[in-house]
Amino acid sequence: MTRWTKSALKASAAALALSASPLAAVTTAQASTITSFTAGDLVVTVEGDGGGTGSYLDNQAAPLTLYEFTPSNNGGALSANLAGSFVLPQTGSGANSPISGEYGSSSEGTLQLSGNGEYLTLMGYGVNANSYNSTQDVGGTGTALAQSSSSSVPRVVALIGANGSVNTTTALTNVFNGNNPRSAWTQNGTSFYVSGQGTSGDTTGGVFTATLGAHTATQLTGADTVSNGVPANQDTRVVQQYNGQTYVSIDSKQGSGHNRAGIFTIASNGTLTALPGMTTGKVTLNGSNGNSVNHSSGSVDISPDGFFFANADTLYVADTGSPKIGSTLGDGGLQKWSLTGSGNSATWVLDYTLSSGLNLVANTAASGSTGLYALTGEVVGGNVELFATNYTIGDTDQTYLYGITDALANLSAPSNETFYQLAVAPNDTTFKGVSFAPVSPAPLPGSLPMFLAALLGVAGLGVWKTRRNTEV
Repeated sequence: MTRWTKSALKASAAALALSASPLAAVTTAQASTITSFTAGDLVVTVEGDGGGTGSYLDNQAAPLTLYEFTPSNNGGALSANLAGSFVLPQTGSGANSPISGEYGSSSEGTLQLSGNGEYLTLMGYGVNANSYNSTQDVGGTGTALAQSSSSSVPRVVALIGANGSVNTTTALTNVFNGNNPRSAWTQNGTSFYVSGQGTSGDTTGGVFTATLGAHTATQLTGADTVSNGVPANQDTRVVQQYNGQTYVSIDSKQGSGHNRAGIFTIASNGTLTALPGMTTGKVTLNGSNGNSVNHSSGSVDISPDGFFFANADTLYVADTGSPKIGSTLGDGGLQKWSLTGSGNSATWVLDYTLSSGLNLVANTAASGSTGLYALTGEVVGGNVELFATNYTIGDTDQTYLYGITDALANLSAPSNETFYQLAVAPNDTTFKGVSFAPVSPAPLPGSLPMFLAALLGVAGLGVWKTRRNTEV
């Protein structure tokens, strides 16, 4: 097992250019190999050639690779060094399934930290990428991976321990038929909420619950209907819990009306309720709360994906800037919302949208970034450190990892806060989800330890130092 010294890793990081001034792409051959994550590091989901396994075409199956970065903050200037990477299993073992993603998908690869901080979760498809492509998608002209039947290609939850073990025994055959598995969240690794999209008119989309090792899931949010103005929507995105309440982001073409976009609570009976202030799926810009593209003018549709509660009254939302319905111009970037008022009069208000440094373009452009996709954060004193990946117009446009520090108490747009570009996705890859690393080893029943995964073609993960504990 190779361990790098800090000086050697810093020198390599300079060569790899994983800092606020990136210079070159990443290759896993330049990363060290050990068998665990480091708490406080960042982990990014990579679709495509992340492990040097070959090139992939848009819509083909592709391996899912996890990159680990060690972030640092120098007076508010964020940077990150590559610490290592490993490819999730491409070969099944026992009850464990292989797991792949669809290269170029705009709504997959979400990575989340468990409620107890001991696991990472993400969703994919139960196939070996090269085998699937050779039989189903030769030359990229056959069946796109997301269009596969869930009965023949299970939608798989990967549960990843801090010690590098990977459990892919939860291979679900009754969810997200012919469409994307988007996210999974767990409190302690024994059961999951899963979210995704089905085929219009069926009942395989939305939010479901499943236990570890299950092959079927139980529907929670219902079919594609609208009742009393609230969508029981089969097109959901990121599902997670905060303070015991389950939330999900929605930006959907399905259903009716403009209430198909926002952050929603999910009741125990599956009822979806938009957060007050997001009930119309729109936001009115007041001259200072929008991004650098929409010029803070008029009413625009929101398009939320990842989100992070800094506290009970402060919510950050990664907005893609490409709303599925309504206006052509969105409010992409990092939105900061504050809960104002009390009781029945409490409502969420958009304070401002952070977009400086993202080089956003309108979603009518031919290519480029319209907003942000995945999001994670931590509260450090009176500031919030936030990390995100970008959302692009083209499926295989260039993707990045960004970081920004925001003053928690700010209610008006700051003039001195900007995003730092921390890393650039290598050629033939896209950055998708981002999360902090799990905090402590947790053996997983029936899982693949990393040393066994390595025998199946999965490389090890390199890390090098312990960062301070996070506060969330």
